[in-house]
Parts: sequence; C-alpha cells; structure tokens
Amino acid sequence: MEDKHMKKIILPIVSIVLSLSLVSCVKDFAERNTNPEQANEEMLEHDNLRTGSYIAQMMANVLPSYQRGENEYGSASYQVVQGLTGNIFANYEAASNAGFHQTNEYNLISDGWTKALFEDAYTRAISAWTELNAVREVSPYDAALGDILKVAVLHRVTDAYGPIPYTKLGTGSSHVAYDKQQDVYTAMFKDLDSALETLQTLLNQGVTTYLADYDNVFYGDVAKWLAFGNTLRLRLATRVALADAALYSAEADKALSSPAGFIEEDVMLHKGAGAWEYPIYVIEYNFNDGDAKPGATIITYMNSYNDARRASYFTAGSDGNYYGVRMGAVVDDNYPKSTLWSRIKCTNDDPLKWMSGAEAYFLQAEYWLRKGDDAQAKANYEAGVEKSFSLAKAGSASSYLKGTDGVGSYTDPVTGGNSYGNNLTDVAVAWSTQTTEAGHLEQILTQKYIAGFPEGMEAWAEFRRTGFPKVIPTATNNSGGAIDTDKQIRRLIYPASEFAANSTNVQEAVQLLIGEAKEAASQKGDNGGTRVWWDQK
Repeated sequence: MEDKHMKKIILPIVSIVLSLSLVSCVKDFAERNTNPEQANEEMLEHDNLRTGSYIAQMMANVLPSYQRGENEYGSASYQVVQGLTGNIFANYEAASNAGFHQTNEYNLISDGWTKALFEDAYTRAISAWTELNAVREVSPYDAALGDILKVAVLHRVTDAYGPIPYTKLGTGSSHVAYDKQQDVYTAMFKDLDSALETLQTLLNQGVTTYLADYDNVFYGDVAKWLAFGNTLRLRLATRVALADAALYSAEADKALSSPAGFIEEDVMLHKGAGAWEYPIYVIEYNFNDGDAKPGATIITYMNSYNDARRASYFTAGSDGNYYGVRMGAVVDDNYPKSTLWSRIKCTNDDPLKWMSGAEAYFLQAEYWLRKGDDAQAKANYEAGVEKSFSLAKAGSASSYLKGTDGVGSYTDPVTGGNSYGNNLTDVAVAWSTQTTEAGHLEQILTQKYIAGFPEGMEAWAEFRRTGFPKVIPTATNNSGGAIDTDKQIRRLIYPASEFAANSTNVQEAVQLLIGEAKEAASQKGDNGGTRVWWDQK
C-alpha cells in the first residue's frame, strides 16, 4: 500500500536536476574579478546573500527535515527515505502499523517506498549543489561546503542502490550516466580532498566562522566542518576495506594523519527559524498513534548488556522493562496499542542526528585491529564506548566495559509467534573476552551500532559490510526468493522514474551492478538480493 502521508514528486528526477538553468544567478558572478584563493569582505558578504540558502537546503536534506506545510511534509518524507529503509533494515525501528507490508517485509514492488531516498537526494540536495557548483570559481568556500554535503548525501544513495549518477552531475546533460560504485567512491574521495584543502585555506586566513546564519549544524565553525569531512573520509575508507584494501589503507592513513582531526560530538541538524518537526517523534507518537516502535534487535542487545544508555534512548514499558518490535512482525490493529512497548525517547523539538561523535573512535579501533595493533584497537574501542556514554548522559562506562555476558534471544511480549528463540551472539562487551580478530571486530561493530542510534542507514551499511552486529532476521520475507532471509536485504531497487526517463543509462547501471557483485549467485540484477561493490563479506 502507498503510505497516506506521502506526497508525489514530479519526475524524472535526475533529468530535472541537471537541466536546471543557472544563467540568471551566475552572470554577475562571472563578471567579477576576484581571487578565488583569497577570502575578502565583498566575497563573504556576497556568498551570504547568494549561496547561503543553497547550503541550508543541502543541510536540510542530508536526512529529510524540511517542514513547509502540507505540500512538503518532512516527517512523511523522512519515514519513507529513512524510517522504512535503513532504520528498519538495521532494526533500530520496526513498523507496528498493520498496513505496512512493503519494505518492512522485503516486498520491494511499491515504487513509492523504494524510490524515495534516490529521488529526494537528487531533487532536493543535489539541485542545490548544482547551483553551488556553477559558481565555484568565484565562491570556492561555499562550493567546498557543498562538496562535503554532496558526499554526505550521495554516499547514502550509492550505499543503498549501487551505481548512481555522480561524476557527470553538473555537466548540463539532461540524461545522466551512472558510475560504477567503485568509481563513485574514488570520486567522493577526490571531492573530499579538494573541499578540505579549500576550507583549510579559509581557516589559515583566520576565518574561523563562515556562513553561520545558514548553518544549523556547526553554526559556521570551519574547524568542525573540516573535522566532519575528515571523519567522513575515514567512514568511507572503512567501507571499502574488503573491496579495495589498497584504497582503504591510503585513505584511512590520510584521514589519521590529517590536521583536521575527527569530530567528537554528535553531528546534529538543529532546529532553526521557522517550522520544525522531529520526524522520529511524529512517526512514533503521532502517525496513526505510532507507525513504528523501537527495534527488537537494538533493545535485545541493550537488555542483555544491561546498558545504561537504554534509559536515554527509550521509554520503559508499563511493566518497567524495555521491549522492541521485530522487523516483519505479524501485527494486527491492536498490536501497537499494548502499553508494554517502549518508545524512542524524544521530543518534537529535538535535533536530527547525522553521525555519532563516537564513530571515529570505532573506525580507528577497526583500523588498528586490521594493522594488528591490539593495544591501540582496544584503547580506541573503549574510548568510543566511553564517548557514547558521555554523549548519552548515561554516566560512566567503566563497569559496562567489564561485562562478560553475551546476547540472548528475543521474546515478543504481545504475539509469541514473532519471537526469535536463538541467542544472538556470545560476544560480550569486555575486550578481553575475545581472542580473535573476528571476535574483536564484532565487538567494535556492535558498540558502533549501539552508539550510532538512531541513524539506521549507516548501521545497515555496516551490517552488510561486516555481518555485524548480528541482527534478528525478518519474521516475514515477501521478496519471492529475491532476498535470502539469512543474508537479509542487500540494496534498494532503482526508481521506475529512471527506467521511464533515463532508460538507457539505468539499464547500463544494472549491468554495472551485476558486474561489481561479488558472488555469481547474487548477480540477479535490480533486486534486493544483489550485493553492491563494497559488500564483500
């Protein structure tokens, strides 16, 4: 069924973005005689007036957060872009609405749900980037911020679909060719290279705050944008670790040696001027009295570990315990009404989390683990847990880091048939309880998963890359055999709009996808069972 909150988007998507005319905006830029390597008062003032709105538009669409009345209903867009994809695939959440039988049950035939991430990225975020790209020579610092945001947006898209349009964006073509995912990653690293170099030039000139009036993430703090961009580099380098070891090593080394450092606070889009809704609050508390509930997997981990962050993340049920819903659970209209269910603890004014401030520690822990340095891996792993506890205001992690219990089974408190009787894993929190690289990697990824809540697209990508953390498989698989329940969903399918308006290029993209897939058995084409290039586990 089509979600009743969803609004239609005019198609075709990528064709519209690339055919946008910039002539009226660009003419006076091109006539100005400015040095693009040197910030000056005129440039800063001009950028604030001309390009700040495009930066703000991109920020508002890294994850959908816009709220401009009935025609652009941000929470509904977040629901289909994020909530009904990465959040449920990682089982941070699960649909508790009895009418939701699509992505929640691996039935990908509803184009309205599987297209949303792709279409929103290009129509809302990349359309703004196209404007910034066109004035790059006279407004290099704005373009650099735009490039970091472009990577933040489109790595989520390529991770979900595989080959996407990337290197041909901004060329003026109305029918855009797709790139292999391997080439997309190479291009993203190059974009980060140039963006970070440009912003470092700005910082070296003594400009520490830039476009603050348009920035509800870091409020114009140039050093924090550099740290965020560098953390993105390490994230993406780690993503390709199994697919291209040489590229991983080169890019990870570059990130670790960068003077930009890494971000150590939760990266959040905060409420700015004008209307705002925190989409998770609206989905969990308002839509149909709650379209979603917390996921069984994350709550099962946190229950088993007696995790103090649990009370910061969730409300307790009426019996004082914490309960989540399994992905694909069989539900009826009364199921979500039980008072036993937990809810995500939030308000309608909360900021929207893009990245955990603990992530860089876990990425470094994996780096050192792969280098064979157990001491450094352990130190970064424990620092990541401690940072996550601090950010969650959950007290000290000292006792937690000594935990030796594994993770048990899941019991649905309302409908027993949705339960999962197997213990999830014997992997405990304490580093000393594991003696192998695989065991330590599972520890790192499990704690990264807990710390990253509730940004499920990243958690889903890391599960596919590593197989960790072990998640409770969907209770209902309606993929018709396209998706293996044990391996779980590997990607989203391309939008019907692309097959209608950009047919030749998207058909070629499917062949690129098949060519990059690791296993011959998985090379089935445009479906949810085909692995993307970096998915080598």
